[in-house]
Amino acid sequence: MLSCLVTCFAGGMRSSPYHEQVLTLISFSGELQEWPEEEYPPYANGPGYVVSSDIAHYIVSEFEKHKLRLFKMEDVSMGMWVEQFNSSKPVEYLHSMKFCQFGCIEDYYTAHYQSPRQMICLWDKLQLHGKPQCCNMR
Repeated sequence: MLSCLVTCFAGGMRSSPYHEQVLTLISFSGELQEWPEEEYPPYANGPGYVVSSDIAHYIVSEFEKHKLRLFKMEDVSMGMWVEQFNSSKPVEYLHSMKFCQFGCIEDYYTAHYQSPRQMICLWDKLQLHGKPQCCNMR
């Protein structure tokens, strides 16, 4: 089985040096003190990501043993956990433009700024028509 993570970013995950950390933290949370280290951790970029089942099982197992470091932004936590997994088994980081966009675009797998109702509608259309179609309701 191939261990992989699919995200928007071509490198699979992004790691920001300290000067980018300042901009990232201020723009996302306004709280610079949230990440005190010099390097911002790798994170899964984009409105969504997919991990292989072995990575998912690893995360569940490590969570149950209380061995996972948590951060308030789930994409950063996921990035740290995949990197931790990667230290014991290689991970293939894949890039897909179907995970990269703002708002809903036809044939995309994920979309930013979608309400739960819009996500359910998108899923229903995928089931019915075999491909994702945007739902413009609010």
